Amino acid sequence: MIKQIPVTNDEIYELSAFAFQFKPTPEEIEKKKKEKEKQSEIVWGWMEGEDLAAKVHLLPLEMRIHGKVVKTGGITNVATWPEHRRKGAVRELLTHAISEMKKQGYLISYLAPFSVPFYRKFGWEMTINEMKFTIPMEYVPKFKEAAGCVRRMKQGDEAKVKEVYQAYTEQYTGMLVRDEHWWEYKVFEKEGFTTAISYDPEGHADGYMRYKVKENKMDIDEWITVTPNSKKRLLQFIANHDSMAKEVHMTLPDDDVLPLFMDEPRAKQEQKPYFMTRIVDVEAFLGVYPFRASADKEETYTIKVEDAAFEENSGLYRLHLRKESHHVEKIEDASTQEITASLTVQQLAMILLGKHTLEQLYEQGLLVGHFERIKHLDAFLPKKRHPYLADFF
Repeated sequence: MIKQIPVTNDEIYELSAFAFQFKPTPEEIEKKKKEKEKQSEIVWGWMEGEDLAAKVHLLPLEMRIHGKVVKTGGITNVATWPEHRRKGAVRELLTHAISEMKKQGYLISYLAPFSVPFYRKFGWEMTINEMKFTIPMEYVPKFKEAAGCVRRMKQGDEAKVKEVYQAYTEQYTGMLVRDEHWWEYKVFEKEGFTTAISYDPEGHADGYMRYKVKENKMDIDEWITVTPNSKKRLLQFIANHDSMAKEVHMTLPDDDVLPLFMDEPRAKQEQKPYFMTRIVDVEAFLGVYPFRASADKEETYTIKVEDAAFEENSGLYRLHLRKESHHVEKIEDASTQEITASLTVQQLAMILLGKHTLEQLYEQGLLVGHFERIKHLDAFLPKKRHPYLADFF
């Protein structure tokens, strides 16, 4: 039986501690409870009698998809006690979560997978990668000529950091819209990190980094740059720590141009799959999706979507694309010639998040359709922003 469990219930923390192999102190648990209450986190549990057998958490979030703010469900802390595994409890919980998210108006869902094949079965797909850099300090370039300065954050500078982050999110798709709770608990209270802010010659903040130096390593938890000169200033700031650190660790978008700024770019670069996305409500998401403006005439395309884990999403969707707007309707029937492309809900997530294009998937034999029509439809999809997420949950 599925039951909603209060976030103050100690059982959910006991299961998390066992499943993810950590031992929180009573003080850490109390802090977590307050944090989850403030964020209105929801926990669903699979009950065996009066005992909690498995659970899944839902974080109410918003993501910026090609500039459009979209209500997003963050799935996290999925766990089962060993004696209750392989009984279908997580399957039931995830299906329940998808259904409840749709009822509550969530359009997409994010999660960090412990197993990509496992979550793929439930409709999630890899959409966001990250690039991990390990850079010897001697490889870090020096830009002494860069005008402006870098200063460590002082009390009252929080608004500047938030403004820079907001500007940075415009460069990517899939970024979190951080509310005050997130800034407080997930960013500024993160233990051991210092924030350094980049300022242009006029005194405007245009970048920042959150970092700590320990045991000859500089770990950069967040690197946010809006202008080329902000990169140069922060690189110079890193280089100024050469007496304290021998190497630098940082994680960036997998399309970041940092190597272009380095005289010796052959630092270790490791691309890793990071987050998966699921479309919770196909019709509603297509309805608000920011398709690019069409030509003066109206264009109409029909796509066939298969969602094996949540059949409510399966079906035919007709897209009416106009110069200033678009309209989506779910239809009952269409001829083979009318269908531009047939694809899974996982493939649709990749396409709409900007991970791949329809044409790329068609050329690899991963979907079927009419090639010329597919190319035309691709032209209406946003191309400017690359998918990235600077946060974790």
